Amino acid sequence: MQLKGFLIDMDGTLYIGPRASTGAVAFMNQLAASGLRRVVLTNNSSRSGARYVERLTALGMPVRPEEVLTSGEAAAAWLQGHTALRRPYILGTQALADAAGAAGLTPTPFEGEPDCVLLGYDLDLTYARLTEAALLIAGGLPYYATHADLTCIDPRGLLPDAGALIAALEATTTRRPIILGKPTTSMLEAGLGRLGLSRGEVMIIGDQLDTDIPLGLNHGVRCALVLSGETSAARLADSGLRPDWVCAHVGEVHQRLIEEGVLGGG
Repeated sequence: MQLKGFLIDMDGTLYIGPRASTGAVAFMNQLAASGLRRVVLTNNSSRSGARYVERLTALGMPVRPEEVLTSGEAAAAWLQGHTALRRPYILGTQALADAAGAAGLTPTPFEGEPDCVLLGYDLDLTYARLTEAALLIAGGLPYYATHADLTCIDPRGLLPDAGALIAALEATTTRRPIILGKPTTSMLEAGLGRLGLSRGEVMIIGDQLDTDIPLGLNHGVRCALVLSGETSAARLADSGLRPDWVCAHVGEVHQRLIEEGVLGGG
């Protein structure tokens, strides 16, 4: 198996809440030592890449800033590179606004005549800001979202994610956004760009059937599903999807890569 790099989901794959997943620390540290390339990626646009660097480092999996890709960063880069839109109304956290600014966009308030709406996972949501977004979307502004995940995994259970906000706005405006995170081409291109590799040289590792696995299956990239997060074996069977590998956790992915000769044993 000629693999040179990995796109690795975080929530549900490398950790759940405050705990590293089984085998995650050993796997990530061996990747770092092996010379194989890695980028960890998340559809969670509510936090900055720097926060994920801190979190992974605290869990014993140190990564460099350029090895972290959020859907907010990918979405902002796509808008900057593929459209003439430069003044998004941000329905999201300060981290998403910062990502937009870093990409050369100017986050613009409701009264400042924004030229599009960019929605993300908004932990600071207020009814007033939801109303402003609805009015702009109903008025016909181009409408984008960093991702469409309905839920976010948490030690307490599943929490409403950006997809829940999309559903609320669709009920009000009848419009749905263009999605820019997993499993879309824009997120894959951003990840491959960070790795500097082609699709045939990469494996995607993740826990979700609606984002991680379609990111691979829809684009001809090998993918490994781990059952440590949101997906159960029963849900996989019902889905009809066929990832290249199905493993209990990322530690099992690690062991299979050793058996395949991609990573050395010991």
